[in-house]
Order: sequence, then structure tokens, then C-alpha cells
Amino acid sequence: MNISELFEKIQDCFMPEDLNGEITLHGNCITWSYTPDNENIDEQKFLDEDSDALFGFESTSSEELLQEVYKNDLMLLEELFDDLEEIDNWSFSEPDIVENNISFKIF
Repeated sequence: MNISELFEKIQDCFMPEDLNGEITLHGNCITWSYTPDNENIDEQKFLDEDSDALFGFESTSSEELLQEVYKNDLMLLEELFDDLEEIDNWSFSEPDIVENNISFKIF
């Protein structure tokens, strides 16, 4: 399966709301990226602060939240690749975090 076919399979198998991140095709690789919108950040921060005060927990950093989103979507993509018997044919780059964005490449 080539990169374009793989990209189409991902689009066919996942609705936009199934993955937190956005999948795009760039030449010979697929890029997954996630940037939370400001409403979600403010709401999540408020909820974290509220529950933290209630239960005495330390709040989660934005980098930890980005890593959590990355791990969830990566797991879904790896399961799909395994189902397609393509897991050994593709590589996933390490996640790259810049400010409030996390991304990785599939090649």
C-alpha cells in the first residue's frame, strides 16, 4: 500500500471526531497534528483547577495534556494499521511539541 492509499484508508476508517488531531498528506508522509482551541484550554484549565482544589491534586501541565491526546490517537492509528496488516510497513516519528501544538509524521 502506498502513502496515498494509506491516507485514504485512514480517512475512510475515522470520522473527524474520532481522532483528536488532524491528519494531512504532505508528499511522501502523513502528518498528524493537534492544537487545542482556546475554548477547550480555558474550560479544561477551569475544570482542572476546580477538581484539583477539591481533591488536593496537582494540575496537569499543557505538555502532559498534549502527550495524552497524542498517545490516544497514536493507539487508534496503530490499531488500524495492525488491522490492515500494515503496522510493519510504516514508521511513526517521535512527537514534536512546539508551544501549544503536538505533531508527528507517518512515513
